[in-house]
Amino acid sequence: MIAIAQVVGTHTVLGQVLMYVAPTVSVVAGTVLYQLKLQADWYGERWQVRRARKTLERQLGSPHASDDHKAWIKKKLEEVDQAVAEAELSRVRLIWQSPKR
Repeated sequence: MIAIAQVVGTHTVLGQVLMYVAPTVSVVAGTVLYQLKLQADWYGERWQVRRARKTLERQLGSPHASDDHKAWIKKKLEEVDQAVAEAELSRVRLIWQSPKR
């Protein structure tokens, strides 16, 4: 935006508006992009968890799996649930730790 302001002319009203608005636009754009990245990461994480659960549940339902293996699979499913809960709690803690507005 600064480059555009210089082309337009910094002595013009439009040029000065562009120069003064550029930092605000930069901060807002950065915040929006950061939030989009967080959402994409969260969706990717949820997708991986669903995929892992589906795989474990499919193995658990297999008639060829032994009782020991099924017990191991149930333990892994509990670990997945625990990891998801811990990740959600860490997100909540981050919200609580954010500065007061």
